[in-house]
Amino acid sequence: MLDPHKEGRSGREVESSRIRVWALAQALRAHGFVVEVAESEPLLVLVGESGALARVRCEVRDDCGGELWFRSAGGVMIAPADDAHLHEAVVAVKGLAVPDAGA
Repeated sequence: MLDPHKEGRSGREVESSRIRVWALAQALRAHGFVVEVAESEPLLVLVGESGALARVRCEVRDDCGGELWFRSAGGVMIAPADDAHLHEAVVAVKGLAVPDAGA
């Protein structure tokens, strides 16, 4: 299990991150994606026939006043992890999973 103190994160921060990952997972499931959520850390994985399509974490972004943000496994900041930006996060994660979907 993730030790929040070892990672420099408070237990409350980790729990808030998990809740936001869960909300994003539910929204992605509503769009027909298969999503797995890690129990040990705030991480979700979109799963496809060929394996993982995208991995998304929820972390504090210090340069945005310590707000929680969704971040791709590659380090790209996706969107603030709040209700107001959930749709934006869904669109961005779908783009990560199927990069040429709009072409």
